[in-house]
Amino acid sequence: MRRGRGIWIVGLPAAALVAAAVGVHASAAAPARTATSASTTDNTYSCRVRRQHYVDLIASATLPPVENRQQPGGLFLTSVQKTRTQGGVSVTVTQVSLSERKNSVRIDTSACRRVKRRIPLKPKGLPGPPIVVTPTLFGHDSERCGTSGRVLVRLRVETTKSIPSHALLAIRNDNAKQRPIAFYNWIPRKVKVYIGNSCASGS
Repeated sequence: MRRGRGIWIVGLPAAALVAAAVGVHASAAAPARTATSASTTDNTYSCRVRRQHYVDLIASATLPPVENRQQPGGLFLTSVQKTRTQGGVSVTVTQVSLSERKNSVRIDTSACRRVKRRIPLKPKGLPGPPIVVTPTLFGHDSERCGTSGRVLVRLRVETTKSIPSHALLAIRNDNAKQRPIAFYNWIPRKVKVYIGNSCASGS
């Protein structure tokens, strides 16, 4: 398990971080299209990356409610530095996100454009075994991964009544080599996380 290689989040409890992320995604971008019954979407995007050439990734499992507040699991990718004011607080806007909430799939189309290219929805080229996240094991995982100037992001989401129930997320460099960066196999109560050597696990 590679969780001790680096810490990039300081002073924020994990639960607060994930809760803040979910709150941002609720209004950060227009929702991706989902059907009212069971459906599957599968799209690839080319996303801009901040000048320092890295992306931040968070994966979380659905946790029991706290003080009657739901804690839905989700996937969140941030590739550029963008903030907005929400409830009087400056929060980070992410570029790709979903959670176990209705109509929660979000794509920031100002930073990510849809492309016809496909990348594999599998962890080939990434070291294993995966980091496994469940409600009783870690609860969430956060990564900061070095990248090229752009990344390719393929997201396949299965929804039931517009609520994500299974997602596969693959991230690769958007250049000639298309080196794999990370791969996620997410369901609300169990996430398998595969990360490349350019990634450092957070807390």
